[in-house]
Amino acid sequence: MSFRTRLLLVMLLLTVSVQLAVAWSVLSTLRSNTLYAAEQDLHVGVAVARDLLARHAERFQEGVERIVDTEFGDRLTLAEMEQQWHGLLERSEADIAVLLDSQGQVLASRYPPGDLRYVAPAFRSLSSVSSGDIELIAINDQFYQVVAVELSGEEPPHSVKLGFALDMALFDEVARLTRTQVTVRLSQGVPGELIGAVADKRYLESSIDLGGGPGGTVELVARQSYDELFAPYRKLSRNLLMTFVVTFLITLVVAALIVRSVSRPLLRLVGAARSVGQGQRLDQMRLPKSGEAGLLSRTLIQLQEDIAGREVELHRQSRQDQLTGLGNRTQANEDIEAAIATGTPFTLLRLTVNHMRRINDTFGHELGDQVLRTLAERLQELPPAKHGAYRLSGDEFLLLLDVPRIVPLWVSDSYRRLTRPILLDGSLMNINCALGEVRFPEHGDGANLLLRRAEIALEHARAGRTIHRCYMDGQDESHLRRLALVHDLQEATERAELRLCYQPQVDAISGRITGVEALMRWDHPLLGSISPDEFISLAEGSGNVQRLTSWLINSACHQLAEWLAQGLDLRMGINVSAMDLEDPGLVARTRTAMARYGIEGKRLCVEVTESAIMHSPERAARMLKALQCMGVELAIDDFGTGYSSLAQLQRLPVQELKIDKSFMSELTPNSEGAVIVSSTIELARSLELRVVAEGVETTEVASFLAQSGCTTLQGYVYSRPLSAEAMTVWLHEHLQVEIRNDDVVSILSTRPSNLE
Repeated sequence: MSFRTRLLLVMLLLTVSVQLAVAWSVLSTLRSNTLYAAEQDLHVGVAVARDLLARHAERFQEGVERIVDTEFGDRLTLAEMEQQWHGLLERSEADIAVLLDSQGQVLASRYPPGDLRYVAPAFRSLSSVSSGDIELIAINDQFYQVVAVELSGEEPPHSVKLGFALDMALFDEVARLTRTQVTVRLSQGVPGELIGAVADKRYLESSIDLGGGPGGTVELVARQSYDELFAPYRKLSRNLLMTFVVTFLITLVVAALIVRSVSRPLLRLVGAARSVGQGQRLDQMRLPKSGEAGLLSRTLIQLQEDIAGREVELHRQSRQDQLTGLGNRTQANEDIEAAIATGTPFTLLRLTVNHMRRINDTFGHELGDQVLRTLAERLQELPPAKHGAYRLSGDEFLLLLDVPRIVPLWVSDSYRRLTRPILLDGSLMNINCALGEVRFPEHGDGANLLLRRAEIALEHARAGRTIHRCYMDGQDESHLRRLALVHDLQEATERAELRLCYQPQVDAISGRITGVEALMRWDHPLLGSISPDEFISLAEGSGNVQRLTSWLINSACHQLAEWLAQGLDLRMGINVSAMDLEDPGLVARTRTAMARYGIEGKRLCVEVTESAIMHSPERAARMLKALQCMGVELAIDDFGTGYSSLAQLQRLPVQELKIDKSFMSELTPNSEGAVIVSSTIELARSLELRVVAEGVETTEVASFLAQSGCTTLQGYVYSRPLSAEAMTVWLHEHLQVEIRNDDVVSILSTRPSNLE
């Protein structure tokens, strides 16, 4: 709902509310006053009617007394009274009459025709009317005023009671004077038209009791019709309604004009605020100039200027490194794209500080930041070939050079400038850097591509421990291959691309097959067979090695369970990496796999490289002890290639050493390798460890190792790594045969040609 609509509705609602409140107040007051005035008129009408009835009755009484005085003289006898009775009736014109003796007995009477059920009680009620009283009674739906006069002829005196029919036209005068309808009725017991009016809700009434009789209480009633009473009220209501409609229409027109005049500048201000939010410039000529709207206009203009200033500052800060003041990666990308757009050849030089982590750990991050700031200052002071200097991240910087290529002299001079000793906390510290170079357009035509290839060149410089390397064709493809392998390795287990090969291990003395080692292989659907050394190192670097190890343990235990079910007496060796020794879940996964396939601990040998143990000796020792508690045997793989000390070797809970195959290639009795291997075997024997020699390919090497005391032999001289099916065949053929060194040649000659 728009602002204009809301404002219009508010004004109309306010107007309607006020009008309704006024109308309700006026009408309620008028109604109350009308009812009050009507009640007062009814009270007046009742009082006037009562007085009129009283005067009317007094005239009857006076007339009757004159007649009685004339017709009934003093001390008349009873017989004379009866003779004068008819004359009394004729002269008084009474409608009902009763002559009573002193005992209240009726001597003579006249009454109207009708139902005696109503007449007799009425006559009995006349006996209660005393001389000088005036009563109002009802007989047969007719009301009578009754007067009583005593006769003076007897002692005690007789009395006569005369009743005169009440003329209802008597009340017309009351109605004329008081504007009310006045009548007489019985409150209960007597049927008739007047009695039915009691339940009529169309009238407002006021009443007064005039006496009682056998038919009920006689009431004098004044009433007014509600229709007549509230006729002015309804007329006023109609007038108010018409006034309300006219006022509403006028208010609607006026409110629309006011809303238009008020909302127009506000809508302009809203549009201006929206333009400010969208970053558009305001048209100051269209904005209000005066009043509160003008103040808001000036405020919006100032706000726009402030926002523009802050945007400039934020744009600068978003493209500037806060520590060094150099441009950041975003600024570098923009400048590189701008340079590419010109088509002019240029060079990117990516730079990093070697051993920056060691500097932070030794001197602290505050002094490490000082090193980065100093290096940034030196980058900005380089010779004019430099177009721009940037800090990409951490300890990595970038130089944009306005030259097609850099010459060795410039590199050596710039390196000398950059690596001058830095004074840190009163001490001079030498730093060294590595540089990676790419050239446009020779090495790429996009900012991201050039930066990635500059990083590849930098990695080669650091790996080769050289100062400077330029990107070479093919290096990016190798980098992309590694990225692709890391991505595909995450789903290799689900896509069944991994498989296990097995190589037998033979007792060097008896020639008995003691076990097999499980070796992982990856058959990539596009790249073919991937070397384990390649994809294992990628798995360790990407954090996927735990997934591969879990698959390896389950697959190896499953195959070992099948061989044990076939009656083959074997032990299975599996390899775990340095990252596996840091994984708390390794022990649980191993225990779960062993329980699932019913593998005893002694049937499983976990092989860990010497370098993996030395990566974190204490943690490795705890993990190996946990595996040992499950009965699993432990072996140090590739022994002799790491840097383990004898003291650490003594503390490790291992049962086996595996001599690396690099010592077997040129092993002869008098070679230096023979001295190392013999010493290693002697060391293992003194520590009561078994010794396994890997990579045994000739019978001469096998014989020398057996004579030197080596426990177990493994290598091509017995079998290449085979698939599970091929190894099953091989095991069934050779497991029960003792393999002597003299028989190795014959074994190789009888091996099936289709085995791997």
